[in-house]
Amino acid sequence: MIHKRLLVVIVVPVLAGLLALAYPWTARSPSQSVESSVQAEAPEVAPETAPEFPPNTQWLQSEPLKLADLRGRVVIVQFWTFGCINCIRNYPVYKAWQEKYAGQAVTIIGVHTPEFTNEADVTRVRAKARENGLRFPIAIDNDSRIWKSWDNHAWPSIYLVDKQGRVRFSWEGELHLENAEARQFASRIDDLLAEKPY
Repeated sequence: MIHKRLLVVIVVPVLAGLLALAYPWTARSPSQSVESSVQAEAPEVAPETAPEFPPNTQWLQSEPLKLADLRGRVVIVQFWTFGCINCIRNYPVYKAWQEKYAGQAVTIIGVHTPEFTNEADVTRVRAKARENGLRFPIAIDNDSRIWKSWDNHAWPSIYLVDKQGRVRFSWEGELHLENAEARQFASRIDDLLAEKPY
């Protein structure tokens, strides 16, 4: 019995170390931003220019959009797929933003990147958007080109782009606004809206 316990004490840490070397990763808080964390003491990081949408992207509920043409506006880019329950749970937030920012210099763009083959059906994407009251422009990303250019990793993910076209804040996962960090992330839209364009 003592030998088995000794074996566990020695082998488990060694295996954990080997796994850490084989699969390196860094934990990232879902409220962490590209510019800085929502925590004031976090160091600032230079914002990056948001990647442009490929010119042959198919769009629903909009004419083709270019981020360069949206300079002077705050752009909310959210990655989703209609079969993702976590994405569905964010719909009320997007609908609230549609109402809150109607007529203001804010554009919401949904990038629909399917996780499974059946989610690549554009007719179903259109129907799901209509059924759930999602009225914003939707970029169809069936080949994951937009997903890759944004170096995205999760459904859903939300990026806030400032008036100069720079990604300033990001959120991965469900956005529960009863949570203080989530509310603070959402308030960044107002902060960016208040900034001067240039």
